[in-house]
Amino acid sequence: MNNKVISLTRVIFKNSFQNMETAKSKTENKNKRKIGMIVLYSLIFIYLAVIIGVFSNGLIKELIEINQEQMFLGLILITIAGFVLIQSIFSAINILYYSKDNEYILPLPIKPSEIVAAKTNVLLITEYFIITIIGLIPLAIYGILTSANIFYYISMLIVLIVFPIIPVLLSSLLILIIMSFAKFTKNRNRFQLIATILVFIVVFALSFTTSNTKTTPEELVKMVTEANGLVEILKGTFPTLGMALNGLTNQSVINQILNLSLLVITTLIVYVIYIVIGQKLYLKGAVGNLYSGKRTSKKIDETKMYKKSSLSKTYIGKEFKTLLKNPIFFMQCVLPAILFPILIIGLAFAGIKGEQNGAPIDFANMITDKSSIYIGMGILCAIQFFLMFIYISATAISRDGQTAMFMKYIPVPLMKQIDYKVIPNIIMTTFMSILTIIMVEYLLKLPIMYLVLITIAGIIMGVFQSYISIIVDLKRPKLEWNSEYAVVKQNMNLIWPVILGILNITLIVILTLVCRSFINSYIFIMFITVMYLLLIFIVRNYIKNNVNKFFEKIY
Repeated sequence: MNNKVISLTRVIFKNSFQNMETAKSKTENKNKRKIGMIVLYSLIFIYLAVIIGVFSNGLIKELIEINQEQMFLGLILITIAGFVLIQSIFSAINILYYSKDNEYILPLPIKPSEIVAAKTNVLLITEYFIITIIGLIPLAIYGILTSANIFYYISMLIVLIVFPIIPVLLSSLLILIIMSFAKFTKNRNRFQLIATILVFIVVFALSFTTSNTKTTPEELVKMVTEANGLVEILKGTFPTLGMALNGLTNQSVINQILNLSLLVITTLIVYVIYIVIGQKLYLKGAVGNLYSGKRTSKKIDETKMYKKSSLSKTYIGKEFKTLLKNPIFFMQCVLPAILFPILIIGLAFAGIKGEQNGAPIDFANMITDKSSIYIGMGILCAIQFFLMFIYISATAISRDGQTAMFMKYIPVPLMKQIDYKVIPNIIMTTFMSILTIIMVEYLLKLPIMYLVLITIAGIIMGVFQSYISIIVDLKRPKLEWNSEYAVVKQNMNLIWPVILGILNITLIVILTLVCRSFINSYIFIMFITVMYLLLIFIVRNYIKNNVNKFFEKIY
């Protein structure tokens, strides 16, 4: 990696993150504000680390009791690979092609291979932040609980640095291939959306193919009875996963070194191939993206312009049009909420829908208590997990940019406008809750009444999440931006739906453990529903009483 690539990486990375600050934060109380944000995000990091650490500690101890602790390493690495692969699809297309700096970088005497390498480096650096939480902390706890030697921790760091590279390269390569056809399209916005969906389809197809492995009952019994036998199931699900696991788990230091060396060499080979292909494809897509676009003079139908409609329908329709017609808003705020659950649940089905004596395993008959409080807890936690990817309310004000000030001048009460802006998020959370319930019902065949109660509880929790998320955007709106990409990818407010989701999951688990011995599962779900209805009432009243104060920041 030459000095030019390193310098370009530094410039692109710095440019991406300095844009997170608004002009106001640069001029008013900059130092105080900066210290406050450092403290706040440090506390958030500590909180997430504690939650993941406690969960990892419990899971590892459970696996140690059945001599399958190495399964934990496989699960963590699969989680890293899946998260990085999916997350980098959205990041790669924006960093490689829709970043504002392309207008300045492309005319410079810089080789395409250097641009691709630098932008890929930035993509990797951003992925390493989340890997620190979901990878470093759990694997460190595993080492402590299993009394691992110092070489394990060295291997752990090597694996965490090297293993995520190939998922990033794979998603980026798919983006490069598809975007090389950008010059042939007349509508760049539509092509951007189609390209992202195509990449997801390819990733889903590849993931389904690799995960759809069949294990006979005899093989499964053998794996369970052997110490750490279950981990073998995971080794074939991702190309370099076996090397990474062997590098962490082999008793022989020589074998560990050999597997780690193989992991590094394989990654380097893939990286070189990626750069070679990338330098041939990148300029086609980058230049085509800059100068392609459909310019049409659309004739205005005056009869439709003044069509009478209700205020609520018009306002909510305007919000949906902003989300659906703007490809960046759609891809970042809506599409993940649709594709992530389908992808994750689909892969889960592919992994657990095994065969027994030539027939599909009937998991519904394997569960004796289908209305167990733990099943309700699991479904509600799954719904909350999927809600973390919905950013509609969290960007409701920011998406309007400088035009958000007109909210204060149009003859519509501010609280009513907030309700209208929240409704698209509520509709999406309802869709996600129902989709999750349908998938679970297909697999487990739960009692109808229990299913209905869980569905209502999931929807109510989605409403609560929608109002909390818009409070975050009201308190810290990102109104000064020069591209739609900055509203989402350079907006730290989007960490709050994740924090809220983890808080809700933690609360549900704690309440389940407290109430499991003396409350019926049906009553428990109704209690959750009533509790969140009360929280919605409190939060909405808080917004209503402080709405004018919130809008002082919008000017």
